[in-house]
Amino acid sequence: MFERAGTAAAALIFPLLLHGQQTLLERAAVPFGVAHDASQLRSTMGLPQLRKFVDERIAKAAGQSAAYQFVTAELLKQLGDYRAADFYERAIAVDDGEPAYELFYADYLRNFRGPRRPLFAEAERHYVRALQKLQHRQSSLKAGVESERLTEYVEPVLDRIDRGLVALYQEDGVPLSWSGDGRPSLFLSTIDRFARSPSDLDEVHDTRDFTAEALFSASASRRNIALTDDDLRALVRLKEPRETAERLRFRHDTWPVLDVFYRWRAIGSAQVTDFHNPRAFNDVDVRTFGAALEKTIELASSDVYLRTALSHLNRIGAVETLPETAERIDQVELQAAAARFIGPDKLNLDARFTSQDIRPAIANPPGHDRRIAGATAEYQILRPLLFLRDPYGQLFETRGISAFGGFADDRERFDTVVVTRRDYFVGASLRGLGRIDVTLQPTWSNSRVSGDRSQDNSQFRTDATVLVRLLDEERVPGIPKSRFLGLSPAFVHLVFAYKRDVPDTGLDALENYRFGAALSTKLFQRSLSSAEVLNNGVPRMRPATILVSIRYEQQRFPRLGENLRLVGLSVSLGY
Repeated sequence: MFERAGTAAAALIFPLLLHGQQTLLERAAVPFGVAHDASQLRSTMGLPQLRKFVDERIAKAAGQSAAYQFVTAELLKQLGDYRAADFYERAIAVDDGEPAYELFYADYLRNFRGPRRPLFAEAERHYVRALQKLQHRQSSLKAGVESERLTEYVEPVLDRIDRGLVALYQEDGVPLSWSGDGRPSLFLSTIDRFARSPSDLDEVHDTRDFTAEALFSASASRRNIALTDDDLRALVRLKEPRETAERLRFRHDTWPVLDVFYRWRAIGSAQVTDFHNPRAFNDVDVRTFGAALEKTIELASSDVYLRTALSHLNRIGAVETLPETAERIDQVELQAAAARFIGPDKLNLDARFTSQDIRPAIANPPGHDRRIAGATAEYQILRPLLFLRDPYGQLFETRGISAFGGFADDRERFDTVVVTRRDYFVGASLRGLGRIDVTLQPTWSNSRVSGDRSQDNSQFRTDATVLVRLLDEERVPGIPKSRFLGLSPAFVHLVFAYKRDVPDTGLDALENYRFGAALSTKLFQRSLSSAEVLNNGVPRMRPATILVSIRYEQQRFPRLGENLRLVGLSVSLGY
């Protein structure tokens, strides 16, 4: 083992000894070569050996070359050591004309740092610097004897910078305006979704919802008699949610991001009109206007994300027996997330709170409000594994094993009655089994109504998904040569899903299982114009990413003999 490590270290350091004899283009290739060698070196050593090796490098780092500092940064990255940022900065300070050091640093800040989202402002700054240095390097090459080999260096590096920018801005939408250095500052995103499903969009608790509706209808405050199987079959219905959502997003350097958004959602057959007759339903219409502020903060040994949103909702159709009655809802959302490396592994924490004050447009309305709190924790194992030798070699997502768990507590008050819904879940994902990811998640759900134990219910759910990468985003680090409708395909995924709900308390008639498949793809427009860059202008960055997903599933309720065919379609520009 030690001999292998020594051989790899020698292979890594030897090219750097020739740094002074290299041509400009050969020097430019160094960062890409040593990044690969650093990854290979990691696979030859255990963690204690690698830490010792890196500590020895750090002790001798003063006065060393840019490539030496860069290798150390790459190795520290693989150890989950926050000093990696300092050594990227050192490499840049020693060789301030090399764009690749800026590029690799930006990739690190985008893909590895941050709580499930990039350190955006910092990554953006270094991508811009990489582009500016690439243009300067190109001018130097044009003036020299190596001009005939210009494309060997400039175009591949430009493609890498461009692809990193597309990935950085992919959630933002299409840019509408730009700052003086070409960075986009105002974005528009739009999302359109439709489904035929037993639940609303983004909701997964169809069995609990159906159970709660059935028990409330059968309670002493309504029919005071158990529902028949025919009643239950009618209640287990397909809803038809559809939504369009638009958002304007403003970004400027390190300022907090400002979003202004509008959403319209209509849900067909969403609401039981009168629980004395659980076979009649009406639609629900929701229009939302709001604004949000968010900020990701880089700390010395962790990263934090904060978001707050204020919105106003106009909802029609959710008041029992009054389907034309409007409700005005004021909503506050708070979110805090944090991430910290623990050795090469990463811990992600996320906590959210939503508060709604609901006022129906009727005389003397009862008090109605809702409070939702939840948290998740995820531990990502990002060290070399038997099935994944280089977890830190990915450019667009981290792969490995992750274990996660969390809870949600939802309390809705109707005057003096409180409905409490709780979820507890755990799970594990294996990402990077060749082209396959596998996820398993058990969930325990329950619902309680104060003052009426007859409406208590609980369920146990098992979710399993298998994702197959028909086109893997990691296979092409730059801009793919292929096109579809003028756009570059980033990935094509086929997802197989299975879900089984087993009632624990309440109604066992609603036991069910679901299986199906979804096909999703991500397409993008490149951010930079090669002509603008090569002419040494200030190119406007024009990234745009489109996500398209279509799914088909079948859901069976065997005790009721009921079968549902489910479909879903989503198209989004930004997300």
